Amino acid sequence: MADIRFEWDERKNARNQRKHRVAFEEARSVFFDEFAILIPDPDTSRSEERFILLGLSGVARILVVCHCVRAEGEIIRIISARKANQTERQAYRHRHDFSAGRRNPYVKRLKRQVTIRLDQDTIDYFKNLSTDTGIPYQTLINLYLRDCATNGRKLAVLWDAPAGPGTT
Repeated sequence: MADIRFEWDERKNARNQRKHRVAFEEARSVFFDEFAILIPDPDTSRSEERFILLGLSGVARILVVCHCVRAEGEIIRIISARKANQTERQAYRHRHDFSAGRRNPYVKRLKRQVTIRLDQDTIDYFKNLSTDTGIPYQTLINLYLRDCATNGRKLAVLWDAPAGPGTT
């Protein structure tokens, strides 16, 4: 299965950042949220069918991302993205029915499943953090690792020098 690519208009991205304080690069990360909800956009243009994805971004903000799908599902074009304030949340509840939405259909093409063994105290840490934040603990682990990768964080690992002849 081919990978999904993302595209957007850079001028629209700049406008969106000024108006809503959300970059399309961050909006792109919502497509990786397994628990995001997709609904058709009731304001679809006549030239293309649009969708709204409500989900958690890579920096743990709930965003509403308007987009369309092109090239038989191979390209997602981001049109707008916003973090709704309290007034806007009320308007969204009345305007968009997310209860009829479906789970993120893109995530299986964007994420890869891996098996990893973690120490129990590490799992407990993220489960406790999950209780505090309401974000699933596996999502928190992914957000943490993504932050490390994005910011080029590296562990300071010191290995013992190999024992030379005559040492124990």
